Amino acid sequence: MDVQYQTEYVPPSAVEPTVVPEKVQKEISWLNDSILFISFEKERIAAKLHNLNEEKRIITENQLIKSGGISDTLPEFKEVVAFYREKLDEINELIHVWKKRQHLLIARENKFRTRLNELQNYARNTGQPARPARTRHHILVTTYSDVSTYGKIGVNYLVANAGWIPAYDLRAQNTTDPVTITYKAHVYQSTGEDWDKVNLTLSTYNQNVFAKKPTIGIWRLDYTINKPRINPRTGAAEKVSVQATQNFYSQEEAESAKKELSLEVLKNEEEITFDQQLISIQSMAEVSQNFSSVEFSVKLSYTIKADGTHKLMVVTSEKMEAEFLHYMLPRVNKNAFLLAKIGDWENLSLLPGEANIYFKQTIVGNTYLDPHILADTMEITLGKDEGIISKRKKTNEEQKKGLLSKNIVKTYTFQIVIKNTSRASINMNVEDQIPITNNEEITIKLEDGGGAKLNKETGRLTWEIEMKPGEEKILEFSYSVEHDKDKPVS
Repeated sequence: MDVQYQTEYVPPSAVEPTVVPEKVQKEISWLNDSILFISFEKERIAAKLHNLNEEKRIITENQLIKSGGISDTLPEFKEVVAFYREKLDEINELIHVWKKRQHLLIARENKFRTRLNELQNYARNTGQPARPARTRHHILVTTYSDVSTYGKIGVNYLVANAGWIPAYDLRAQNTTDPVTITYKAHVYQSTGEDWDKVNLTLSTYNQNVFAKKPTIGIWRLDYTINKPRINPRTGAAEKVSVQATQNFYSQEEAESAKKELSLEVLKNEEEITFDQQLISIQSMAEVSQNFSSVEFSVKLSYTIKADGTHKLMVVTSEKMEAEFLHYMLPRVNKNAFLLAKIGDWENLSLLPGEANIYFKQTIVGNTYLDPHILADTMEITLGKDEGIISKRKKTNEEQKKGLLSKNIVKTYTFQIVIKNTSRASINMNVEDQIPITNNEEITIKLEDGGGAKLNKETGRLTWEIEMKPGEEKILEFSYSVEHDKDKPVS
């Protein structure tokens, strides 16, 4: 009958203090005693080093060594020097031994203190609360039955911080086999709970759009008013057009704009003139929900961490028949481009996303697929074809003057040379253009299209040709431009 979602705050719970294990206590006591005895030994070594240094100082500062109070006979001098050397060597050796013991003792003390700190931290943390504060989630389901029964209740829930981004791979191996379209997905989630080896179903349904029918407001027409403006330099009135309202208004805004317009007319009734132009005031329509959606069941199970990182997976792969042809625009680029035209792509249930394009296992570029703006045929560029070369040049330019008029006629002739150096026959669309004009004083005429189709609205010339391996074709066209000789044309 009803499903409710509830949350409960669970405060932190304390646990009974745990007694530190006896083994840990004994080790802590032993470490404390060891550190204490090490301190005693360090004091003894320090005293030994002090005494040795004092003995060394007394010998070096003795007056006998400084030749005070002794005879200068050579035997006595040698005896004093020998005593000096022997005694100082003995003292220095002892100082070295005791310093080495002091270093080893300090290293041992540091090791014991590190271990003692670890055990003391363990002892302090033992017995702390093991369960912190948390939020407990509840789902309350109210049911009703006319008879006594039992069963299981399965619950599905919706989270907002999870989703997927579509991506595509478009692959063509050659110009005869179908094009493979691989549907991929970048799945992410930040729900706070890791998904461990889950089976995914990806849906194109938008949960955030409500299924509500559209509504329409009131469409009102009114005049655009012209109000004079005073020029600060001349002081004269200038007539400018002022839009009284914007294009789209709600009912209340339209009424308010109408009142403001009436007040403006009353204030300036002697100055305001009305144009015969109309403006529209219309409510913005609300967007309705489109219930059509597609679901993709991913065959493999995936583990997705709750850290928002994207997990790339393949959703499905389809082969689509394609028409391959070459396209060339020598006026802009001398290279030929291989195109693949795919029909019936609406059955793929595409979503807007980036697509990588591969031809013969090599990536040749990328594009953006948007099913909302694609035409009936999806056109994909598969890169340049180095086996087709072209050259475009102007071969002739003539100018004639009218006998009885001021006009001149200029005629231009262009030539396009195309050669197929590959080993395969190709179908190619070649495009060029002639200028067009909206000026009635200028006349542009296609004198010779060379078999091309002319689009009069754009001036585009299109040749549809077939070329065999090693074949060369020459396309020529010419056009004329007639205009006033005293007026330059560009």
